[in-house]
This record gives sequence, C-alpha cells and structure tokens, in this order.
Amino acid sequence: MTEIKLDKGQIKKEIIIFLIITFAATYLLDLIVYLFIGAKTTANSSIWGITGIAHMLFPATAAIICMVYYKTIPLSRETKIVFTFFLAFVIMFFFEGYFHPLLGNTSSLPLNLPLVSTIIAVLGLLAVIILNIKKKWRNELVISKLFVGKNLKYYIVVPLIYFIILFVSLILNYITGLGVPAKEFNLNLFLSTFISLLIVGALLLWPAVFGEEYGWRVFLQDRLFPLFGGYKGVLLLGIIWGIWHSGTILLGNNYPGQPIMGNIAMILGTIVMGIIFSYTVLKTESVWIAVILHLITDMTQTPSELYIATSIDPVFSFGSGIYGSVLMAIFAIILLKSNVWKIENIKGKQIKNR
Repeated sequence: MTEIKLDKGQIKKEIIIFLIITFAATYLLDLIVYLFIGAKTTANSSIWGITGIAHMLFPATAAIICMVYYKTIPLSRETKIVFTFFLAFVIMFFFEGYFHPLLGNTSSLPLNLPLVSTIIAVLGLLAVIILNIKKKWRNELVISKLFVGKNLKYYIVVPLIYFIILFVSLILNYITGLGVPAKEFNLNLFLSTFISLLIVGALLLWPAVFGEEYGWRVFLQDRLFPLFGGYKGVLLLGIIWGIWHSGTILLGNNYPGQPIMGNIAMILGTIVMGIIFSYTVLKTESVWIAVILHLITDMTQTPSELYIATSIDPVFSFGSGIYGSVLMAIFAIILLKSNVWKIENIKGKQIKNR
C-alpha cells in the first residue's frame, strides 16, 4: 500500500468546503423549520424530532460530496454500495419526514419512524454486514474505514466502560436530587428499555448516527490531525462538533431556556466524547466503533428520563450536563495518555491507496 500525500493547501480546502456544506445545511434547515413552526419549546416537537435526525445526516453527506469531488481516495465498489444505501436513506427520510410517509410509520416499534426509510436502513445494515464477511470485500472497505476494524477487543471494552460511567452519572442525578424520574425509579425497566432501543436503533437509525460519525470521526478527523497533531486536532474537532449544535440549542433543544450555558455544556460534552470516540477510531481504524458509542449515548436518553432521573437543570447536572462531562472526562484523560495521539502514529494511519 502506498501513501497518498496531501499537501496542507489541499487539506485546508477540503476542510473548509466540508464545514461550509455541513454548517450551512444544518443552520438553514433550523431556520426553515423555525420560520414555519416556531421554536421547539412552543412548536410541534415531532417536527423538531425529525429535524434532529436530519441534522445528523449532513456531515457524512458533506463528506461524501467532498470525497467524490476531490477524489482524495479511490472509492471502491463496496464503499459505493454503503454510501448508496446511506444517501438513499437521506433522500427518503427527508421526503417521508417532512412531507408524507409512503407506507406509514413504524408505530408498533419503540422508535416511530417512516417505514420505507427504515426498510432502506435495514437493507443497508445487511449490506454492511455482508460486505464485511468476505475478506476480499472487507479489504475494499479498509481505505474508507467502513470495514469492521482492527483490535476488535475495543468493541467490547470501551463501550462497556463508557456505558458504566454514563450509567453511574445518570444515577448520581437521582441520588443528589438533581433530577427525578418521569415515571418511577426502576433500574430493571431502564436496562430493558435501553437494550430494546439500542437494538432497534442499530437497525433503523444507524444511518443517522453514521451520518455524524463518518463526517466528524473519519473525514474531518483524517484532515485535522495531520495539520494540528492528535491533541490539538481532537480538541478542535470537539469544539467544531459542539458549535455545530449551537443553532438548535438557541432554538430550545437540549438545554431549553439556556442558550449560552447550554452551548458551553454542549461544547464541553463534545470535547470529552470526541476524545473517547476518536481514540476508538484511531485504535480500530473503523467508523463503526464510534457509531456504537454514539448509539449508546443517544439511546440512554429516553429510558433514563423515564426510570432514573430527568434533570431539573439540564446544564448543571450529571448525564448530559456539565457534571456528567466532568465525570466522563476522567476516562477521556486516561485515554489521552495513549501513544495513539502522537503525530508519527497518526501519520502512519492516514489515507492510503492499494
């Protein structure tokens, strides 16, 4: 395998175009939804729920556009298959979400989503699994980081530690009185609901989570780290990821009524999570470990609010609040001690061509 050496000018150009597309699409969608139905705190929350998922699709879409236009790496047939399923989901989800579901919704499942979009998601996941089974096909996914990855023990160890810390953080909300459950405090119901949501989310919502993680943890990460190094690169990536959420936070999402402190809490959270997610991608050289960690984060929200605690003050709380980020930062700091962040190791993992 021979390394493709990108000059700094080319890298900066790709980063700028990627960020312009991602931020412009996200903020424009927020503005359109706001003008039609108002802020989330006063408007139809189901539309804002669709919009939240739509946001997640933009980073990978922008990444694919840049990869096709700039031809930085050759896109194998197998990579194109995965991207095709993802883009088909994007197109269908926007149509069904904002206009009309072609065959109704998945109302009988824990996640109520447009049916045709979910069928595309399931078929896409099957395609990813099949393409990773045969060695020849799997090898064609290595360069795009769509293969299952190396160091597979990290698929067990890191998500388990991450979930345990998140679980403890959520319980601390209840113990400290920073939150109360919407229904009842019941850890059995929390775990059973979480597991069911995680399974269904992996089947039906993987394109949305992939949409964020492929854009941030593959495309942007592979360009920021050679420019700034591992430590500065992951910090900058976390800040960019957090600022990307600013528009929806200003409109009442995540931290209602706290636009400034809400953005601070979000950026702190994305920096901490970004370190953990980026570490796993560097270790496995695959996007899928980050997808799993992101799914764990998102799928704990509903069951934790129902059966552990809904934060009284979303900013100053555990879980997704500042206290939760500080607790998770202990894990992130430990990971920062790894040699994987050193620039010579990062350069050795950059884009290669067979």
